[in-house]
Amino acid sequence: MLRNVKFLFVILAVLVIAGSAYAFAAANTVEASAAGYTATTVSGYDVTAVVYNLNATDPTLVDTINFTVSPSSGASVAKLVKIQTADAGAWTECVTTPGTAPAATVVCTITGAPLAGVTALNVVVSSSLDPA
Repeated sequence: MLRNVKFLFVILAVLVIAGSAYAFAAANTVEASAAGYTATTVSGYDVTAVVYNLNATDPTLVDTINFTVSPSSGASVAKLVKIQTADAGAWTECVTTPGTAPAATVVCTITGAPLAGVTALNVVVSSSLDPA
């Protein structure tokens, strides 16, 4: 009989913990946002009108990369854009300027980067700012 009471107590404790965890999770609210990253099409943002601006003195160097980002669906304006110009390379934070809503013009300054070293253009876009 004592064994059954202990077993019943353990089951009751598990149910209380599971119920409180569910109640806590159900109380969370997350605002709508968008993000996207990959070399193929992903939901989130469209990147168009990519322009590589070469250095005026030495055209083998890239000074900036400009492009436009706009949400694939909805109206989540891009607030954070980073690029990577070589696979496994460093990420560069870019400056976004509002364009025709909800699109934004993006300027990524990579002054003096060798054109031969620009072997990829990986773009990360988010509708929320980086917390770090």
